[in-house]
Amino acid sequence: MNDEQELRDRLRAIEVPASRIEIDGLVRAGRRRAFRRRSVAGAGGVALATALLLTAPSVLTTAGARPDAAPAGASPVASGATGAGTTAAASPAPCQPSELPLPAGMRNVTAAGIDPTGRYVVGNEVVGQDFRPVLWTDGKPQALPVHGRSVEVTAVNAAGVAVGLVQDGRQEYVFRYQQGAATRLRTPPGNWHVYPRPAINTAGDVVINAEPSGKSGGEDSVVLLWRAGSTEAVRLPLPDGANAFDITDDGTVVGALYRDGVASAAYAWDQQGKGRRLAAPAGETAAGYAAQGDWATGGLWPSRSAALWNLRTGALTRLTTDGPGDAVNTSGWVVAAGVLLRDGAAVDLRMPGGQTGLAVAVSDTGLVVGLARPGGDGAENSGPRVWRC
Repeated sequence: MNDEQELRDRLRAIEVPASRIEIDGLVRAGRRRAFRRRSVAGAGGVALATALLLTAPSVLTTAGARPDAAPAGASPVASGATGAGTTAAASPAPCQPSELPLPAGMRNVTAAGIDPTGRYVVGNEVVGQDFRPVLWTDGKPQALPVHGRSVEVTAVNAAGVAVGLVQDGRQEYVFRYQQGAATRLRTPPGNWHVYPRPAINTAGDVVINAEPSGKSGGEDSVVLLWRAGSTEAVRLPLPDGANAFDITDDGTVVGALYRDGVASAAYAWDQQGKGRRLAAPAGETAAGYAAQGDWATGGLWPSRSAALWNLRTGALTRLTTDGPGDAVNTSGWVVAAGVLLRDGAAVDLRMPGGQTGLAVAVSDTGLVVGLARPGGDGAENSGPRVWRC
């Protein structure tokens, strides 16, 4: 059994939301083994969806009996706080691909994220077990001059400010790249492990989780916020066990509440610590992994379905695809396990010559970023792609 299939099998055996140990340890290690041995691309997303990306020729068919789509421009229809909303209309039009050029000398590169306007894309080259960051501006690539043994860029905002993680020996920290310079973002006094990856909003606020070095499973973890332009972290006054995975433009933090290292409920918190529990169907638990505008996405367990929440109304839509949602735009389009879901229906990411297209993120303008894979059962990376939808 190869590394990627073993990772998928272990994750699918989990009948509750993956523990923080799985998210931050197993997947990161498995992903790097897969990159090293098979040149697979899938960096930058929330861990479970990333793991599924690594193994997916069949992912595009797992949407199965998908709901029909609403007319172009319509928003997903939720069927109440615990419903599984569907919409009825024709399937969405297919999206047309374009190849992203690579910086000189780089080869095994994958896209990791896109800003809301679609102007900026970030990604990483994989060299052995390490990452090298790339920023595309209006389609033009640039290898970012960030120093460290392994530098992984994870997100970018509409101003072109990128954030990511540096690992250099025993040092591990968050960086901000802005106007041609990289800046280390300082954690509170002490030794901290930051996880799983930093998120950034339009203003430039950055959020990530941190636990004391030597702890595991999120024990004694805190949520750190760097306000735009600041290099000193603020601890958000969130309840014990709170983990944050994204931050919206109004400062709402979306994530999950963990008990004994396992997610018990999806939440949205303000920065004063007031939380709203996001709905889950009876008998299921949830975790929120990404948010944009009025929308948040994540997963439901044990069904392992993708979820879409309307943060304004509280309504939930269960999406008929395997794996949690790990990216969403202001129209409620969701990326889950390499599939783009528009109004609840899987969208055809067109690829020539029998290749497969796997989505990683989607902008508010309908530009999708992801990767291409050759046809057949191989898992090679054919390079980063964008699709216009």
